[in-house]
Amino acid sequence: MSASDSDNEDDRRPAHNLIDDNKGLHPLFWDALPEDAEEDPAFAALKALDEDLSPEERAENYKTQGNNKLRLALSDKADTAARRTLLREAVQCYGNGLAANVSNPRLNSILYANRAHVELMLGNFRKALDDSLAAKKLDPGNLKALFRGAKAALKLGLWEQCLQLCEEGLRHVPTNTGVPPPLHPQEASSKLEERRQREERIAAQAEAEAAPARALAEALMTRGHKMTRPQVSLGSRTKATLNPDGSLTWPVLLMYPESGQQDVVEAFGEEDTFDEHLDLMFGPDAPPLEWDEAGAYSRDRIELYYLAHAGKPLNMDQLVQAMQGHWPQGLDDAGDGGPERYGSRAARMRRVNPRHTLRQVLCAQDHVVAGVPLFLVVARGTAYREKFLECGR
Repeated sequence: MSASDSDNEDDRRPAHNLIDDNKGLHPLFWDALPEDAEEDPAFAALKALDEDLSPEERAENYKTQGNNKLRLALSDKADTAARRTLLREAVQCYGNGLAANVSNPRLNSILYANRAHVELMLGNFRKALDDSLAAKKLDPGNLKALFRGAKAALKLGLWEQCLQLCEEGLRHVPTNTGVPPPLHPQEASSKLEERRQREERIAAQAEAEAAPARALAEALMTRGHKMTRPQVSLGSRTKATLNPDGSLTWPVLLMYPESGQQDVVEAFGEEDTFDEHLDLMFGPDAPPLEWDEAGAYSRDRIELYYLAHAGKPLNMDQLVQAMQGHWPQGLDDAGDGGPERYGSRAARMRRVNPRHTLRQVLCAQDHVVAGVPLFLVVARGTAYREKFLECGR
């Protein structure tokens, strides 16, 4: 089992003003480095001596300096500002020791673990975790590295990693010391349980909110209706209504491409035939269309068309999202899910048999609804109809 050489990490004694009186002291005993340190002959001699040290001796020296900085930061000599300064200097010392690039894994593990300890005290939890893991990799038995990593993971909300590090650390704790470990896995386990319960509540709430949309999506799928990414809506009417008896009522858009005008059937029952609605809209008692000066759009000349293969059908999860008013996941805002121009599934116009029900038409193999059903209305015997059909082939 390995441990770092730093002071007790739980030492939290009251701090006072830093006493930094280096006068008459050898540089080895300086509390802090004065601005004129380079002018001191003894300091210059120590610096020259340091350059003659081996990498491992230099790393040990930096470790000792870091430990002294930490010890002073936790002493009665340091106020809050001085304490943070000393802690940062300790971090730098341990970093200098690591920069010596020695081949001693235990020494490097101690340097990483000590720096992790100071980073924890400074509130740098991500850095503390990274250093703890580096120390653990070099020396899996470095107990302080394991528990410091667990503390950092706890602060970062990484409960699984905290629990894992705690359990690793406990395997290295001697059973006969009677000293409790600095961090127990129950803390992480409790946090994990809290998160699990919170996630379950969120999931249950989301499922409850999605239940009507899911029921509607299942009704559509069961009937064989295919829906693609929403492209057509009628104000607040963006989808079918699932009635208490299990039937569907749709908002239907009728568009006149010749004039750019449109009509809306607010409640088109799925078992209603198109003839029933056309008789009401274009029957003898219906007012003429204001823009149809030639009177071409009479009941006996009306034809309805839909765009076959209007897009790639959504899967169940995407359809539930669409029925909730969300953009289906997995579709981009551009071409994904839109109509194809070429091939066997190329978009083209299909004429509606007016004797069929809305359900029959929507169940056609090539009918894919892009939000709400859209039908294009043209008049037979007009020049526009011929152009329209030519473009739709």
